[in-house]
Amino acid sequence: MSQQSSTTNLLLNGEFTQEDQYWTTHTAEKTRYENGYCVLQAPGLITQDVTITSAGEYRFSVKMKTERGCACTAQVLLYPSWTVRRLDISSGTPWSAHFVDFIAPAGTHKVTIKLEANDGPFDTFGSYFDDVRLERG
Repeated sequence: MSQQSSTTNLLLNGEFTQEDQYWTTHTAEKTRYENGYCVLQAPGLITQDVTITSAGEYRFSVKMKTERGCACTAQVLLYPSWTVRRLDISSGTPWSAHFVDFIAPAGTHKVTIKLEANDGPFDTFGSYFDDVRLERG
């Protein structure tokens, strides 16, 4: 969709070319992988845990799209501080890139990436995710 970053992605399979490999699918019946992206039905959810070894600046980015009547969220949760950074889009948003920069405080040892279809008809695959990245600044 756009030029790849030259920074190392700390996530594995963020382009979903290996479907659900490295991702934990919490709602298998609400999750599909097609053409190198993940698409969810509400209340669909997938996650990936990443061990990090140092505090500092990070960037979480994702490309998202929603069908009319659907909404989705991409989140990064830092442990053990329970700090959350989230990216939300609403109904009928075309493919678009979103990011949030954050500082992982000293003592942070893990982050969880959470992709969720959080609104929409329960029978419509309407929340799309691609090119999910976690990069050290």
